[in-house]
Amino acid sequence: MSFFELVNCYPEGSSSASRMALAARSLGYGGIIIFSRDPEKIFMPGAAEKVKGIEVAFGVEASASSPRALKSRISSLRSRYPFVAVQGSSDEVIRMASEDPNVDLLIHPCDSRRPLGIATARAASSNQVSIGFDLYPMIHLRGNRRARWMEALRRNLELIRKFHIRPAITAGAATHLDLRSPRELMALAEVAGFEPDEAREALCQPSRILELNRRRWAGPGVEIL
Repeated sequence: MSFFELVNCYPEGSSSASRMALAARSLGYGGIIIFSRDPEKIFMPGAAEKVKGIEVAFGVEASASSPRALKSRISSLRSRYPFVAVQGSSDEVIRMASEDPNVDLLIHPCDSRRPLGIATARAASSNQVSIGFDLYPMIHLRGNRRARWMEALRRNLELIRKFHIRPAITAGAATHLDLRSPRELMALAEVAGFEPDEAREALCQPSRILELNRRRWAGPGVEIL
């Protein structure tokens, strides 16, 4: 499996999609997934797809005004995009996303006031929802704030291991200058609490999700060849 990074680009980020692809390729990534709340507004997506030597996929970050509206939004997006992510912006959103098999990745905030929780972890495991760890705070926070963030991340990791959930890691890049090489990102994950093999597998997880979603399924466990 190739290393894949999850990125935002212009207009939600500062760099164009093609600039992100070029930078990620130079750092050693096999691919990137560009996700946005409104993928149709991404600036010149075709230019990114023309960058040779790296796979570029477009996903969506589902968002809505309420958990009920978000569930409907996810259902409508599922058939249109190969990768559906949800930001864990509230307890209600986290719980709903973990219970929806149409969600590929739940990006958890690792907030001590909003822990993952046993019920959420069990639901994510049952519905094969991956838990995403945005390591941006590991790079930019300092002092007690970073220590509290790392403590919350490690508690979440314990539940992920207990319920055999596949995690994913990202640097949360919104500009090409925020990108980190796979080696650097895995090292950050290890400092945060991941085992070396866990960090490597987590950086490959987006690629696995894409591969599964691009296959044709007649029903649960039944693939059309």
